[in-house]
Amino acid sequence: MIALLLLLILSDDPMLFEVEEDKDLEIILRDMEYLRNNPIDINTASFDELTRIPYLSISDCLKIVEYREKKGPYNSLGDLLNIPGFDIILFDMIKHFIVVKAKPFKIEKFATRMRVQTEVPEKELSEEYYTKTECSFDPYTIFFITEKDPYENSFFDYYAPSIMIDQGTRKIVLGKYNLDLGSGIMLSPIGSFFYSTDFRIMIKERGIIPYTSVLENSGFFGAAYSDSLFLKYTLFFSNQKLDGRIDSLGFASSFDESGDHTDSISLDRKDNISEKIFGYDIRYQFSDLLISNRTYWCSYNPEFVCSDSFTKFYGGKFWTSGLGLKYSRDFFVMFSEFVRSYKDRIGGLFGFSGYFPYIDFNLVGKYFPVGFYSPKGVEAKDDYIGGTIDIKHRSKIANLGLTLTMDNRTEDDSMKYNLRLNFEKKIGILNAKFQMRWRYLAQTKNLSGSRVFIRMKPVKKIFIDLRLEERYVYSSNGIEKGLFGGLELGTEFKRLKIRMRYGIFNTDSYAARIYVYEIDLPGIIHNRMLYNKGNYGFIYVSIKPVDMLKIGLKYSVVNRDTLSLKKLGCQIDVKL
Repeated sequence: MIALLLLLILSDDPMLFEVEEDKDLEIILRDMEYLRNNPIDINTASFDELTRIPYLSISDCLKIVEYREKKGPYNSLGDLLNIPGFDIILFDMIKHFIVVKAKPFKIEKFATRMRVQTEVPEKELSEEYYTKTECSFDPYTIFFITEKDPYENSFFDYYAPSIMIDQGTRKIVLGKYNLDLGSGIMLSPIGSFFYSTDFRIMIKERGIIPYTSVLENSGFFGAAYSDSLFLKYTLFFSNQKLDGRIDSLGFASSFDESGDHTDSISLDRKDNISEKIFGYDIRYQFSDLLISNRTYWCSYNPEFVCSDSFTKFYGGKFWTSGLGLKYSRDFFVMFSEFVRSYKDRIGGLFGFSGYFPYIDFNLVGKYFPVGFYSPKGVEAKDDYIGGTIDIKHRSKIANLGLTLTMDNRTEDDSMKYNLRLNFEKKIGILNAKFQMRWRYLAQTKNLSGSRVFIRMKPVKKIFIDLRLEERYVYSSNGIEKGLFGGLELGTEFKRLKIRMRYGIFNTDSYAARIYVYEIDLPGIIHNRMLYNKGNYGFIYVSIKPVDMLKIGLKYSVVNRDTLSLKKLGCQIDVKL
C-alpha cells in the first residue's frame, strides 16, 4: 500500500517543502512513503537507521539511542515523550514511521502508480502521464519509470528502468540509479544546500539508491557496485543523453536544466549532449571517525564552449576528486568535504550538528570559487563564502527556531544575510505556527515578510487551516508588496480523505511573488507560485475502495487578472 495518507501528514508542516526554488526533493518523499509502509523499530534501530525518520534532527536520533541505553527497551511509542525535548507535536509527526516491535519481513512486493494530468478544457498534447512500478523478489528489486511531458507524443517518451540486487553489504544496480555519498558537493541526490531538510541529507549516506524521479537530466544510467572488505567501496559508471543547446558550430553551449518538454524549442534540445562518468568512492571507519575519498572522471560530447551557462563551463573532459570526514560522538556529529573540481578549483564545506541543554544546534560553513562545477553536485554562479546557523528549542511551553544564512560574494565584496524566526504552539484543538524573515544585501534590507499557519480540529476527523503571508521587496523604486490569504477544510476517514482550499493573492510585481505549499497527488511536491492579483483553489480527494487500491483526484483553478488556468489530475496506486 503506497501511502497516499503521507502527503496529508506532510501538510502539517508545509515549511519542510515550502522553498522558493525548484528542487528535486522527490527522494525525501520516497523515503517517507517507504517508512510509512515499513516503520522502524525504535528498540533495535541504529543511529543511522533513525536518521531516515522524517522530522527527526540528528540530535533527536542521538537522544533516542541514549535514552534506550540508559532506560532499556521502549515499552510503547508514548515512552518517547519522556525524552527531554520531545513533545506531542513532534510525536504526532513521527508516530506513523515508527513501531516498538519490528514488522514481519515481506518476501515479495509489487506496487505500481499511474498518474495523468491535463489542462481543462483539454488542449492538444496537454496531457502529462507518469507511471512507477516496483517489483521485489528477495534480493532483487526492479524499478521502471515512464513519463510524457505535455508537448511529447509518445507515452514512453521518457523511461528509466533499473534492477537492484541488495545482499546487505553488497549492492549491484543496472540501469537508472542515483548515488548518496558524501555531503553533496560531488554527489547530491537533491541538488540543494542549507535548507531545513539538508542537515539530515548531509549526515545520512545511503550509497546506491534507485532513481524514481522524472527529472530527465539528473541521476546516472549504467551500473554501480558496492561491497565491504577491510573498507567499504563503491564503483559506478554512467553513459546517458542530456538536454542542451548546440551552437551554430556544433559545440555544446549549455544544459537545459529543466528537462521539461512543453514546446518545440525545449523538444529540440532533447538528448543533444552525451555524458559519460566513471568513478569510485572508498571509506574507512576508525572508531568514531569516518574517512572517505571519491573521484570520478567525466566527459561531454560535443564539447562545451559556452558563453551563457551559469558557470561559464568550458571543455569536454575533466575529473574531480574529494575528501570527506565525519566524526560522531554521543551528542554531536561533525562532517566536512573538500573537493577539487574543473580547472583545479577547490571548494568545500564543514558542519556541526548536535544538542545541548534545551537546544538543538546546527552549523554549516562553505566556500566555492566562481566556476566551481560538479556535474552531480554543486555549481557556483559566483564566489561564495558563507554558512548557516540553525537553532531549535522544543519544550512544553512552545517550539522556537532560528535560522541565519550568510553568503559573501567575494567578487563584489558584498554580504547577503537571511534570517528566519519560527514559533510553534499547540493549545487544545489549536496548533499555530508563525514565521518571520528578513534579508539584507550589503547591510541594506531588501526583503522581509511573515507567515501564519493555524490549524483547528473541532472534532477528530475534521480540521480547518488558515494561512496568511505577507512579503515586502525593497528596491530603489520603493517597496513592492505581496499578500496571500487562504482557508482550507479537510476531513479524514479510514477510506476517504478530502481537502478543499480557497485563497486570494495580490502582489505589486513578479519580484513580490508568493510561494505556497499545497497538497498534491502522491509523489508530487507542489509549491504554488502566485503573482499579480487573483484567487485560486483546489479540491483533493483520496479514495480507498479496497486495501490494495487507492485512487487520488485533484482539480485546481488559478484566476490571475484575465488568465484562468484549470488543471485536473487522477492517480491510481496499486500494491500487492
